[in-house]
Amino acid sequence: MKVFITQNIEQESIDVLEKNGVEVVTSGKDGPLTRQEFLNGIKDVDGIIFVWHTEQMDKEAFEIASNLKIIARRGVGYDNIDLEEAKRRNIYVTVTPVHTHTIADLTFGLLINAARKIHLADAFVRNGQWTEGGVWVARKFMGYDVHHKTIGIIGLGKIGKHMAKRAKGFDMKVVYYDVFRQPEAEEELGISYVTLDELYTKSDFITINCALTESTKNMINHEAIDKMKDTAVIVVSARGGIVDETALYEALSEGRLGAAGMDVFEPEPILPDNPLLKLNNVVFTPHLGASVQETRVLMAVTAAEEVLRVMKEEKPKFPLFELGEGIKVN
Repeated sequence: MKVFITQNIEQESIDVLEKNGVEVVTSGKDGPLTRQEFLNGIKDVDGIIFVWHTEQMDKEAFEIASNLKIIARRGVGYDNIDLEEAKRRNIYVTVTPVHTHTIADLTFGLLINAARKIHLADAFVRNGQWTEGGVWVARKFMGYDVHHKTIGIIGLGKIGKHMAKRAKGFDMKVVYYDVFRQPEAEEELGISYVTLDELYTKSDFITINCALTESTKNMINHEAIDKMKDTAVIVVSARGGIVDETALYEALSEGRLGAAGMDVFEPEPILPDNPLLKLNNVVFTPHLGASVQETRVLMAVTAAEEVLRVMKEEKPKFPLFELGEGIKVN
């Protein structure tokens, strides 16, 4: 049994594989592979662990990896994997949704930061500009309350549910939209289902927690933003590409939105000439959603364990589809 790991990964996951007799081949790189490096690496392997979503598992790659039994994603994004081709070839594709609390923590942190302008106030103090007390300082960094406001959650998966729980701690009213209504979650969490248009118009804060698919590509566009409050704060920690960044920039720069918090972009890394970088009412982090050591280890080990299950002809714990059945999203 042979597994290729696309980028450097926590040693704990390699140990799990090797202790179970798996030959592990790693690229030895901390960044994206070239196309040829990737294709060379996946020849004759039984499994691939994608550490990041930068390498494309398309039809050509499937042809080369002719012995493949499982594609394990260290993470939950799978937009770089041709799921239909994997399903056609009876190859499992798994994810590791064990980092959802960590993502929700960062997402709520971006929300508070954007609302209260903490990033600007921090720079103000560090740069020695706080030279005199008085109300002028408070006025300079006037923000928005978070408590008792309405938060709209787009995508009520695991991360969306965690966001709802955190929002309840701030006495927020929580509304959500998902392609599947979830009455049990509504009752358990004390939240309300609304249409997407209702969410846009009612929410003081909007958090994007859905997957990037053909239907969600550029979902937050000019038309959607025009329905939002001028003071609305948008937080994006799911995938770049769900938000039309040009539309977002125009609304933020023209005062038709209050602020934004962004951890993901299209493309990544964000281009240095992206006009969003010039705006003070945007908080940025460089795709740090799961950047907590204990969480990263848990994700890596979970991916390795999924590989072992399939190698032992067992059912994986977090498959995106069952072999012989339709694709689903965890």
